[in-house]
Amino acid sequence: MQGPQGLKRVWGAAGLAVALLLSLAAAPAGATDKPPAPPYIVIDAQTGAVLAAENATHPWYPASVTKAMTAYMVFQALADGRLSDSQKITVSARAAGQPPGKIGLRAGSKVSVKLLLEAMIVRSANDAAVALAEAVAGSEAQFATAMTRQAQALGMSQTVFSNASGLPDPAQVTTARDLAVLARALMRDFPDRFGLFSKTYVVFNGQSRPTLLSWLGSYRGAKGIKTGFTCGSGYNLLAAAERNGRRLIGVVLGGRTSGQRNALMRKVMDAGFDRAAGGAAGSLLVSSLRGDPRVSVPYVLASGTCAVGISPGTEMMAKGALPGWGLVFGSFVSKDEAQARIAENRAALKDVVDRGKPTIVARTSIATHRYSALLVGLEPDDAGSACRHLQTLGVYCLAVPPKLLNNPQALWR
Repeated sequence: MQGPQGLKRVWGAAGLAVALLLSLAAAPAGATDKPPAPPYIVIDAQTGAVLAAENATHPWYPASVTKAMTAYMVFQALADGRLSDSQKITVSARAAGQPPGKIGLRAGSKVSVKLLLEAMIVRSANDAAVALAEAVAGSEAQFATAMTRQAQALGMSQTVFSNASGLPDPAQVTTARDLAVLARALMRDFPDRFGLFSKTYVVFNGQSRPTLLSWLGSYRGAKGIKTGFTCGSGYNLLAAAERNGRRLIGVVLGGRTSGQRNALMRKVMDAGFDRAAGGAAGSLLVSSLRGDPRVSVPYVLASGTCAVGISPGTEMMAKGALPGWGLVFGSFVSKDEAQARIAENRAALKDVVDRGKPTIVARTSIATHRYSALLVGLEPDDAGSACRHLQTLGVYCLAVPPKLLNNPQALWR
């Protein structure tokens, strides 16, 4: 697809749709291939019109951009009275023990929901994110399941969450398109709280700590919202900006450096505002973008300083190599949940494909123990048509080829 230098051209809906399809067709299928160009998308926040996009439906690690979804869940709990801003949360040992970045919560201390929210958003504090997750759902694992369900309800059709913070977990994936949908939902559903993403500091233990979101001070009209980085994701940015009454949402994923990421965001945002000023609103809506089910895993941005290793505790419950293509239906807290999802999806597919072997893969990590639900032993065409059918029903599905199905580093896990 055309690079950012050409985005000022006015595209018709058909031209943009064709360009997006070509971009998807060119996207790599797995973690051992050449990485795609950094995925990005720019949309009009009010209308949802797509102003520019490349690899926008290619699955990727969200990293700490995950915390925007955690914030949505907390805002929801505040809106319906399950939490209040002044409510004091007792910090668990598990929350306090999260790896950096963190704000420095102590196990057993009592901290207000308001301060936890500010610490999570302004300082990207993992300890605050887990404390909030436990307050909303009782455990981070239950919270992650609820996050995924809510994401699907918002139309984030390619997103799965496994934790509240964005710490590395191969099962946790999203797309640039889905993150744009999330930002738009935050603006629409919680306009009185969205300003938290533009807060420039948080006071904790008597000390003022500045925001980690450099976007706020580096772009005219910036309105937040969240950065993220892991070795697996590269440098991610979910951003909003407003000029002359027009608000845009931008997503850039997989930057090699924060500078490269920010530079690309500035280019695509500037081009988006130029298009808007010229009266070209864009007629392809973000809700209309759909991912190719065969483009099933993100690329792992490994290097000499960012090595990616096999997840500890990986265990295949089915012995030996998994045969053929596989359909991945999601990652669940319990084996029973995984089995139930396989049964539901097989029933939904009875008129599409009658083959396939139900399979569950268990994987443990530092933060979670999850069970992935699969249907394996399929032919490529059957896998593709089955996933497309489930996606039309609003059901999460990834089609995974054999070389990735049996790769212990593949991100469907």
